[in-house]
Amino acid sequence: MDPRDRCVVVTGGGHGIGRALAERFARDGARVVVADVHDARAEKIATRIGGIAVHCDVGDPDAVRDLVARAVDAYGPVYAFCSNAGITDQGPDLGSTPEQVRTIVDVNLLAHVWAAQAVVPAMLAQGEGYLAQTISSAGLIGGPAGMGYTLTKQGAIGFAEWLAVNHAHRGLRVTCLCPNLVNTGMTGRDEDAPDDGPAAGNPHLAGFGDVVEPELCADMTVDALRAGRFLVLPHPRVGESYARKAADYDTWIDGTNRRLRRMRGEAV
Repeated sequence: MDPRDRCVVVTGGGHGIGRALAERFARDGARVVVADVHDARAEKIATRIGGIAVHCDVGDPDAVRDLVARAVDAYGPVYAFCSNAGITDQGPDLGSTPEQVRTIVDVNLLAHVWAAQAVVPAMLAQGEGYLAQTISSAGLIGGPAGMGYTLTKQGAIGFAEWLAVNHAHRGLRVTCLCPNLVNTGMTGRDEDAPDDGPAAGNPHLAGFGDVVEPELCADMTVDALRAGRFLVLPHPRVGESYARKAADYDTWIDGTNRRLRRMRGEAV
């Protein structure tokens, strides 16, 4: 993979991992389209890296098609698409309303489908293309994440697998980033304020394990795209837990249940 002078699109590019991906691809010489629903943040990052900003609600398939069309008009065929935008649960787990469930499904799951529909046919026609999917450790292992977040992330990694197994022989490369905690707005970071360390804005995260920086996630993702690796695990213990789950599902469920109850202060 060589993104120099090629078109790269990053959704959720105004913040966190998306911002770090946009900056990394720009350093590598790509022509980057920064897509976000937060226009000011997208413009700020696009200006910083010499790219363009596009307003895009990734849960809207028409908006995703328009994003791709604008990227192609500006920079030519999309070489890499980073499907990074995501949200947390909109409601209280099983108490969520249908509208709340649909919102997180649209943004965290179906957005990957709309992006693939918009870019994969052209990638296959040109014999080369790269999809970077920002998913989550929740896509591989259940845990403290909410109901909607877990179901959408596990669905997203299933869709990414489907893309890879069906189209790898035609030059499509798919990489899934599955971190645990990252120092972003989802963990309380204000990227417009001075930052004094990982998860500085949210002291309640200490019990959830290591918090990594978005720059590490971006670098590992680009390295994996170059090497043709499917899975990116910035937190090695996620892979270890995933292996335990595969080896003995029932024991893993029982152990995870006990861990979550302890985290909630319940008797075990």
